[in-house]
Amino acid sequence: MWSSELFGFTFFQLFYYFMLYSFLGWAMESAFVSITTKEWVNRGFINGPLCPIYGTGALLILVLLSPVQENLLLLFCGGFLVATVVEYAIAVLLEKLFHASWWDYSKKKFNIKGRVCLERSVEWGLLTVFVMRLIQPAVADFVAKIPLVLGECVGTALMIYLFADAGVTVQQILHLNEKLAHLSEAREELRAKLESTKLYTARQELAEYFENHPTAEFLREWKARMDETFGDIEQMQLEERLRGEYIFNEIRERLEYKARALEQETMVQRRLMKAFPGLRSKRFDKELQEMRAQMEARKRKRKQQKGERK
Repeated sequence: MWSSELFGFTFFQLFYYFMLYSFLGWAMESAFVSITTKEWVNRGFINGPLCPIYGTGALLILVLLSPVQENLLLLFCGGFLVATVVEYAIAVLLEKLFHASWWDYSKKKFNIKGRVCLERSVEWGLLTVFVMRLIQPAVADFVAKIPLVLGECVGTALMIYLFADAGVTVQQILHLNEKLAHLSEAREELRAKLESTKLYTARQELAEYFENHPTAEFLREWKARMDETFGDIEQMQLEERLRGEYIFNEIRERLEYKARALEQETMVQRRLMKAFPGLRSKRFDKELQEMRAQMEARKRKRKQQKGERK
């Protein structure tokens, strides 16, 4: 398998080119974002130090543009085009698979549906010239010096790791989507239950408050209102009192579930939300942004507590 040839390269070469460029892309992205935000950010889609989109783009550029690498203009234009197509295709694929957009260039000039933009594509073109003329010769020389038997053993281990890491990441994303769906369902059920109570005198007031306030504030407000209303429930006739207590307890359970769910994102989910600040859910974006806001609030609280201890 490792000695099989594809497009003028052996599978051994293509695999290690993919891994090396995935790592270099991850290092570049993570360093840039970390410096910009002044905190460490793992910018990989998967958990390990790899950005497969860079590895994929690099392989396509090597295969398609090696014949024109001596012509800088063609190399730039080819890199511009290939990288733009790859970025657009991967954006569409991720949207279809996970019902979410992972980056958004809609505020950039000359963008296409927020998935690609002229500025980014020009950067890809320049990066292609830099890689093909300066980086690829060193990478090719490094791969050529890897002992074949050792390289095959290490390559097999890396391949297993790559698929396992990708599997864990996909599973966590699907789990996050399920959680957002449950939050959305709980939100709608909670709305219906609240509308059947007298905690608000008008449904319009309820709807406006429900839509315009963050979940944390909403929870505090409704806990206070229910505590006040519980006293009124005690004064009701038996039948009305039982119904009121049932509704009261059901609403409280919904609120508690919603609060717990917002605080229970996994380490992988936290990393993804941090790595992709432009992440938007096509179906449950309100719940996703609430979860992100809760995560940031807890982060600020931890920093504040750490500062107080010092």
